[in-house]
Formats: sequence, structure tokens, C-alpha cells
Amino acid sequence: MITERNGQTMVLVIDDDESMCEGCCQTLEAEGYRTDAARDARRGLKRISELKPDVVLLDLKMPGMPGMDVLKEIPAVAPGTATIIMTGYGTAQSRAEAMNIGARGYLEKPLTPEQILEAVESSLAALPSEPQATAQLIDGKAVAARVRKGIEEEIGSLKKKHGTSPSLLAIQVGEDPASASYLKSQRKGCEAVGIDYGVEKLPREISEEELVRFIEEKNRNEGVTGMILQMPLPEQIHADRIQETIAAAKDVEGVSPENMGRLMYGWPGIVPCTALAVMELISSTNTSIKGKVVTLVGHSSLVGKPLAMLLLSSAFDSATTTVCHIATRNLAEHTRGADILIVAVGKPGLVTGEMIGEGAMVIDVGINRVEGKLVGDVVFEEAEEKASLITPVPGGVGPVTTAMLLRNTVMAWKMQLGFDPMEEFKWTME
Repeated sequence: MITERNGQTMVLVIDDDESMCEGCCQTLEAEGYRTDAARDARRGLKRISELKPDVVLLDLKMPGMPGMDVLKEIPAVAPGTATIIMTGYGTAQSRAEAMNIGARGYLEKPLTPEQILEAVESSLAALPSEPQATAQLIDGKAVAARVRKGIEEEIGSLKKKHGTSPSLLAIQVGEDPASASYLKSQRKGCEAVGIDYGVEKLPREISEEELVRFIEEKNRNEGVTGMILQMPLPEQIHADRIQETIAAAKDVEGVSPENMGRLMYGWPGIVPCTALAVMELISSTNTSIKGKVVTLVGHSSLVGKPLAMLLLSSAFDSATTTVCHIATRNLAEHTRGADILIVAVGKPGLVTGEMIGEGAMVIDVGINRVEGKLVGDVVFEEAEEKASLITPVPGGVGPVTTAMLLRNTVMAWKMQLGFDPMEEFKWTME
């Protein structure tokens, strides 16, 4: 697990000796370096690809794949990374071979803390100066595509076993151009993965009592396994009452009082889509939230509050979570200290680069239209110079939120087939 520090330099230790890994990391962390460790060569190469470390401390003799082979692959995986060989079986021949391949240093065990620090500092000093790296994008489109593929495969398997299909009924009250585009998008997404999709268009003049009776009838209809209420609603309709009327097992948006209450108790059934999307995006980076400092800016009922519950739930390896909102004083003091910063307010340019700590992960939930262009709540150009990972707008949280609606629709169907929703959350952070 990565140990975050305020410094920018990352050192990765690859050694099958656990005590060696721990000793190197402790020595380097005490001097302000960020560290990570891998106990075998294959895992080490994966972490190099993910982290792009400045320096790698590499053991030569490891089971499965020797360090010399790792050394040969590093330039292709992370160009510019300095590699220092550590070995308890040093020979003049292996030293010459390692240096010839491109190692920046060659240390023979046992090592002292001073030797480790001197070797790292020397290798860094020899690196050519380069422009500051920008953050790696978290590709929401790619994450959504992976989720949809999994949903399609699961539906196909369960259809054969149970002889039924998941269905989603969209309820639209009155005509609205924006709602029409959402309906089209929903239909396309459902049909692509094998979910039956239907729309009930009701007159704008319908009374609240009539709409309640309509939904209660659909609650009893076994052919409808999921429902979604299109917004906006006419002024005579109270959205909260209608959302409450939808049966919790068919509430694919996860906003009914029962579903929200289950989340509060750590028994997630169906969870609001955007909150789930944020967790899926974090998970896609192979980052554990356990013990991480997470600052969440925004406390809405659909995103901020349910997301805070997910971050604090033991099923997700609880993060140390701070929730900020419109009344928060000195917002930057909270955001700068975050390992993971999530912004979900709906105010363009709210978070600037100077409000972000070096190497933080930034999840921008905001979608705002400014001068005909979609932008987030974070000033992207500034944030990418400080963050290690960042979601773009558009193309970040949005596509994954849409995929989570499909996942929730399947979840509702499975719950009606007798599946335990708690088992479905094993995909979360481990």
C-alpha cells in the first residue's frame, strides 16, 4: 500500500524479503519520500506501470523472475525511472551486467540506512531535469465499458438459469426535451446489455394521488423489476413522496428511505448511482481507501451523503472522511490534506490547483455548462499539475454513473430472485 507523504518523490522497493522492504520504506519515509513495496517481480512490474516511480530499489534474486529481467523491462514500462540493484549475492560480473543494462546503482547487502539514502539521492541527482508531470487520467468511459460487459455476461447467465429477464420502467410525467434525451440514452444502454426497457408517459395534469396509485400498481406487477422516475416533475407533484412510493426492491436509483436507511446501517441494498460510480472509479485505480484521508466537498442527498456512508462503511475498508459544504470555513485547509479529494457541488471552478495536495487523487463529480462547454467543479488545468490521478469532465464520473444505473437494475432483479444484496458488494475495496 502506498504511504503518502507531502514530497513528490516516489520510491518503489521490490524484494521478496519482507523485513528488507519494511526497512527500506521506513528509512525513506523518515526523509519525506513516498514509498511502495512489492514482494515479487511480477507484482513489482505492475506497480511500476501504475505508479511510474522516480526510483526503484530492486533485489536481484527473487523466485519466479530474476531482478535482472525486471531491470531490462523497466525502461519500456516507466521511462526515466532510476533503478538501484540490491543483492546479497553480488559478483563483479553481475555488477557489470546490471550497470551495462542501465542500473544507476549497485548495493550489496546487508545495507545501512545511510547507504540506502545516499544511493537514492545520488540516482535522483543524476536524473535529467524534466517538465513537471501531469496527472494520469482515470478513464470513466473505459471503466463503464468494463462494467457493462460484466453486466451483460451476468444477465445472460441468470436468464438461462431462472428463465426471466430484468426490466426497467421509466415513468415520465409531462413532456420535457431534456428528459427525452435521457430516455433515449437509457433505452440504448439497457438494450445493449439485455435489460427490457419500457416508458410510461403520463399527462402533466395528473394528480399526486393518481400517480401514487399508478406506481403502487407497478409495485405489484412482477413483470416490472425496476422503476425510475424522470425529472423534472410538474409543480403539483412532490418528488419525495413519489420516490418513497416506489418499492425499495424496485428503486433502481437507490433514493427511497428504506434504501438510504439500509446504507446508513451498513447494509447496502440499492445505492445511489453517482455515489457508486465514485467508488467504482477509485476501485479501478487499485487504490485501497483503508485509512486514507478523504475529503468530500458536497453533502447532497443523492451524492454527498450516501457517498460519505460508503466511505465510512466497514465493507469498504473505512476511510478517514471529512465532509465539507457551503458553511465550511477555510475550505482549502481541508482539501489540501486529502489523499483523495472528491468534489460534488455543481459550482464551476470551486477547487483550484493551490487547494490540492501534491499527489492526491481527484474525483470531479460536477458537471457544469460554461460558455457552451462542459466543465467540472475543479479547475482541471491547475489540478492535473498537482494530482497523481484525476477524472476528466466530461468522460469521468458521468459514464460510470450511467453504468451504475444498469448495475442497480440488475441488482433489483436479483433481489427479487432471492439474492442477498450484501454478497453483491464483494467487488468493493479490499
